Amino acid sequence: MFNFSNQIDALKSFIIGLTLILACTILGIIWISIGLYQLVARTIGPMWGPIVLGGLFLLPIAVYFIHRALPHNKDKRRKSAMEEAFANSTVGSMSRMIDSLSTTSPILAAVAAVVAGFMATRFPQFLPLVAQIVVAVNEELQGRKVRKAERKAKDAREEYERTVNNPVPPDVEPINKRRRRKEPEMYE
Repeated sequence: MFNFSNQIDALKSFIIGLTLILACTILGIIWISIGLYQLVARTIGPMWGPIVLGGLFLLPIAVYFIHRALPHNKDKRRKSAMEEAFANSTVGSMSRMIDSLSTTSPILAAVAAVVAGFMATRFPQFLPLVAQIVVAVNEELQGRKVRKAERKAKDAREEYERTVNNPVPPDVEPINKRRRRKEPEMYE
């Protein structure tokens, strides 16, 4: 019913190819190591050459562990975790709602504060979700204002280009209309 032979053959060929690539890489690293050993042994000496070469190979691992052990990395992680916890808390959600709406309207910010206070007392589990929705709606409103301003600027630019490229004709009747006589009406 199910034919897995093609999939098994593809997997087998992938594993064989990956193994060959890995083997070639290992052989290349070995030959590079032999060449570096010969170079370092000639320049530094037979005693210090292998030590320096081993140190060069272990240098990236040492840099990685030193970087992991530095305290600033832990402080950054702790600070980002605290910011994330604050953003998901009740106070953080209320703060995000009020901050996002204060740029739009102080009245909306006040209404959001009242609604957030009610939700924090009655339905605290829904407050982060409502805060995300309010922030997203505010960003959409800000985007609409920007798009409207861009559209007005584009229309004004097009109107300017239209008037510059096609000047308004003078308020003079064309010559052929002036020379044409009015014919008298027959039944006057």
